[in-house]
Formats: sequence, C-alpha cells, structure tokens
Amino acid sequence: MTHISLIAQVLRRLTIVSVLALGLSLPFGCSTEEATCDGVLIDGVCEPKCDPGACAVIGSTCFQNNCAAPCQGHEFCPAGQNCAGLIGTDGQQGNFCYTLPFAKNGLTGQFDPCTGNETCDVERGFQCISGNCAPPCSKHSDCTKYEAHCETDEGGVSRCVKGLEPPLLREGACTASLACDQPGGYKCVDGECRLHGCRTHEDCAAVGLCKPGMLDTGEKTTACFKDTVHPKGQYGTRCTEGTSGECDEAKGFVCIGAGPGDVDAYCTGTGCSADSNCPTGFFCSTVRTGRPPCEATCTGVDPKPTDANCVKPADIGAGKEYSCGPISLLRNLCLKREYCNDCETDADCLGIAGQICAKDTKGNKKCTVICDPEVSGACPWGTASSCAVTDTDVGVPTCSHRFGACEAAGKSCEPCIDDADCPGGLCLGSDFTQERYCLDLSVSCDCTGLPLTQGTYCIGGGCPKTPGGLNMRCFGGNQVPATSLLLNKCYGAQIQQQFGGSPQTACWPK
Repeated sequence: MTHISLIAQVLRRLTIVSVLALGLSLPFGCSTEEATCDGVLIDGVCEPKCDPGACAVIGSTCFQNNCAAPCQGHEFCPAGQNCAGLIGTDGQQGNFCYTLPFAKNGLTGQFDPCTGNETCDVERGFQCISGNCAPPCSKHSDCTKYEAHCETDEGGVSRCVKGLEPPLLREGACTASLACDQPGGYKCVDGECRLHGCRTHEDCAAVGLCKPGMLDTGEKTTACFKDTVHPKGQYGTRCTEGTSGECDEAKGFVCIGAGPGDVDAYCTGTGCSADSNCPTGFFCSTVRTGRPPCEATCTGVDPKPTDANCVKPADIGAGKEYSCGPISLLRNLCLKREYCNDCETDADCLGIAGQICAKDTKGNKKCTVICDPEVSGACPWGTASSCAVTDTDVGVPTCSHRFGACEAAGKSCEPCIDDADCPGGLCLGSDFTQERYCLDLSVSCDCTGLPLTQGTYCIGGGCPKTPGGLNMRCFGGNQVPATSLLLNKCYGAQIQQQFGGSPQTACWPK
C-alpha cells in the first residue's frame, strides 16, 4: 500500500468522525453501529479513538487509529510493521512504524503462507516462494540473520526455512542430491552425501581428502572423502607469517614458503625417507638447507660448531633426516606434489589446485594441468613444456616436459624435481617460469678471451649445449668471487628473450 493511499484512508476516517462530531445526519444505508459509534469505525467495527498521549512510546503519533512509534529503519519496528514517512492524525510528520495491510490475525508476512508478494514483508527481504513468505537463498549463511537455514525444493528453488540446523544429510547414503544439504555445499557423490566442489586437500582438512567422484546426475566432480585428518599445525596448515611457530614443531613440522606474507606457505613434516612416509598429495623431497653441520661431517661443507642451529653428526647420514650434499647439508621434507611429480590418481596431485594426473609423452603418469595448445605460455616451466593430448583416457590437452621425462641423469640442464635428481650437482629453478634443471658441478668451463656479460658470465667457454640445443653460460667472469663454488661452472642455460619481455633463464628454445 502506498503512503498516499494510507493517508487517504486516514482522511476518509477523519471525515466520518467529523460528521459524527457535528451531529449531522448520516446518509441512507448507514448501520446502527455507525450511528452509535463514538470512536472510529475500522472495517465495520467500532474502536476507541487513538490518543497519541496515551501511547507507550514517547514521540508516537496515531496512524490507522493505532499508536505508531517513531523509527529510523524497519529493524526498529516489530514483525508485521514497517518504517515509513507518515503524517499522523495529530499532524506529526516523520518516520513511524505502521501496520502492514495483511498483518492481522497474527500474520507478519514472515514465514507465513502466501498467495503473492503483496502478502509478504517485502521490505525485509521476504518473497512468496513455494506458497510461503521467505527470503530467497543460495547458502545457509544467507538465512542466519533470520534464525533459519536454506533449503532447496524438488523444483530447484531455494528459500530460508525456520530453524538454524538443516534437516538434510551431510553424510550417509543417498540416491539423489535432493536428500543432501545442497545449500551447505553437499551433494550426492558416489552414493553418499559429501562436501562437493573441493579444489585441494586443504579444503577437506576437517574430513579427509579431496578426490574425484561422480554426481548422481552422471557428471564428474570432486568431493571430500573421509580419510586421515591432520590436526592444525600439521600437513597443509597455512603459515603466512613465514615462521614455523605456526606449525606443530614439537612433532617435527616446519613452515615451507617464501617468508612472511606468502599466502601459499604451509606446514609440513620432516624426516621422511620415502613417498610412503608422506600423506596423499605430498612426496618425500630432498632439498638444500641453510643449517650447517656442527662438526666436519661432510666433505666440502664447512662446520659451524658455534651456530646454535647446527646439525649434530648423529642426525646426518643414510636414512636420517639430514645427509651430505656437494655444497650444503640436504634435508628430507614432505612437499606438495607439483607439476612433473609422479602420481597414480588425481588425488595425488590435489595438494595444489587445478592439477590432475595424466600420462606424459612417454606414458609416465605425472601431475600436470589442462592447457590450450593455441595459447603461448599455457604450461608450467615455460618453454620446457609442450601442450598436447598425451593421455587418451583424459582426452584433453595436458602439459608434458619436452625432454620426455621430468628427471634424468643429472647432466647440465636436464630436468629435475629436487637435488636427489642431480647427483654431484644442484637442482636449480628459474625465478620466472619455475623450470627446474640440473647444474652439473663435475663440468668446468673457462671464459678466458671471451666477451663477458655484466662481468659474471660468458656464452660457451667449453660448456655443453642444453638438451634443447641452446648454448649454456659459463659462470666465470671477473666479478665472480674467487671463493664461489660455482666459479667456472656451466650455470644453467642461455639467457634468451621470452614472450617479448626481459631475458630469462631457459634450457629450451621457443
């Protein structure tokens, strides 16, 4: 009802009262009740005339022959009333609570039966949905302020229903998603109601693992399946402060990341000796560590007995958490499986969003991503990868390493996952593309008589060519410290222009 029509009703009622007050005769057809009413007739019923001074709330006026309390918004009015600009019978103007046209016999337009929106409290978000006044919704949080939950009917229409706890399944057998708490994110996957649409195992940390499954409609999806649950501070817990203080250090968990502010940093376990020691989505990786040995345990690695963080000899060796590397100690950690890691199923690769498990050009199953062959740079590791259909079971283009494998014998610029793939050398990574490749410390070079770039390297100098046919760099310029372990070594691949931008490190041409 518009404000104008409300005021018109008031004027009509005031006219009747004025006629009675003047003692004028009523027109033919008036009832005896009208003739004898000394108050106000409302829908044929004689009611006492509203008196603003008798209203319970100070500052009230009379409207529709009821006390109308002042308000600043709908939330200041009880259910069944809205806040609007009105002119009271005493001439007051302002925002007052007025009774909705349909609000009688206990109705409020909220969670009541309805025939259309005109019988619902539209101003507070209620609509006539499936024969009931209710707010529309897509998830439970849409309904919390109404002390309700979200339900979806057989027609696929969702509305808020009174009660905070949904009666629908969040676990248990099902034949259709209609039985599951869909607004809560649950659907019928592989015959059970499961949290649907996860992207990584971290999304399912409170339940188990994120795995591929089949919806009741026959569509492929991912969902949370019950499995081992890892407590907070352990595998996968975010540690964005960049310190292991956010991880369960007492049980050997540390923070892996680029430092404070890294949103991808996570807690993981130490001391693994094989992939089987790590949970699904992780593998056992051998990485360099900045911690020095306390004693002269490893050839070529200087001990620092005064360093409070040094590693004792008892913790260094085969089958232990630390081992000797060519330039530093190595440490075994469980890391998330990334591009090029071995896998058996998609679940092995869901430590990182968007990854799947697919066969590469040699038929080996690797963690990879779906790509577009027409888009340049669609794959991880830049020019080292190609995009094509290599797994007919997957049936779509995926990324594979151009070498035909993601690890080899450890020769210069051969691909690697970690330092274990580069015996006698290092596994390095490109800052730009994240391509990983070996630096073979057994191969030396000499820049004597060759032009230097920035006084640090020359092209060639006796270095072999990369597997992609590029000339490698010799790290042997006059600006290289004489104590550097990389002096006169073939450092990665030739710098080349990529994507029309600044020069980048790469082992493979465009």
